[in-house]
Amino acid sequence: MFVRVILLLLISIELKAQPFNAAPYLGMGNTGLARQSVYSIGLNPAGIAGLTNTNVALAYQQHFLSSEIQSRAAYLNIPIKSLGGVGVGVNSYGIAGVSTLSTVRGIYARQFGKQIFSAVGLNYHQFYIKNYGNDQTFSVDLGLQVNVFPHLVIGALVRNISSSKYKEDVDQQISREIGLGLNYVVSDHLSLASDIYYDFRSKMNYRGGLEYAFDRRFKIRGGAASNPLHYLAGLGLILNKIQIDIASSFHPKLGTSPQITMAYGF
Repeated sequence: MFVRVILLLLISIELKAQPFNAAPYLGMGNTGLARQSVYSIGLNPAGIAGLTNTNVALAYQQHFLSSEIQSRAAYLNIPIKSLGGVGVGVNSYGIAGVSTLSTVRGIYARQFGKQIFSAVGLNYHQFYIKNYGNDQTFSVDLGLQVNVFPHLVIGALVRNISSSKYKEDVDQQISREIGLGLNYVVSDHLSLASDIYYDFRSKMNYRGGLEYAFDRRFKIRGGAASNPLHYLAGLGLILNKIQIDIASSFHPKLGTSPQITMAYGF
């Protein structure tokens, strides 16, 4: 068990600046600050402001060298007519019963006209290690998206604007960063995305990706991210109201991390 905890902590250090992203965003180079879907709950909450349907989604991912290290997530968005929309997200990362990093998110998003989408998110974080106790704290995120042109959206995120953190004796950090991204729809088949992050404790992080739709039902995705340089790819399939996506990151030292998600729109 001690070896498991050490492995988990080492991998957590690699991941602490990159919160969990669902497969449709992961496959496009871990981008998504300027994209809009139920999965924006876990990234830029402004991405649910313009949604007109209720959506629920689930995600599951295995990480790197050990099948015991897993991420699980669930998302729900509910539009409230002219009042905007609300969203709830839950995700956990770790080895069940040994050590976990968990986050619960509550979001309120609002659309202003057809161009501006904004949101505020309240997050509850919990860090737990068996026989070593746990710690909890809250943080606040702010999100914004602007529809500059009919095919171009720019997104911005301030994560952990409250500068929240765990107790000093807890070897984990809550990312405090600023992100700026864009999503450009080149045609009915091709979309391009790019995000850049500045983390207050580390270097700049650059991400880029693309999505190609063979038709409205089947999509392929690919991309890359820096610090360290790694590659990502994925597939998407839409069957009526059900959307199934698979994706994986390919880390040069730690290996692959496959993920599957499923969303249903009402």
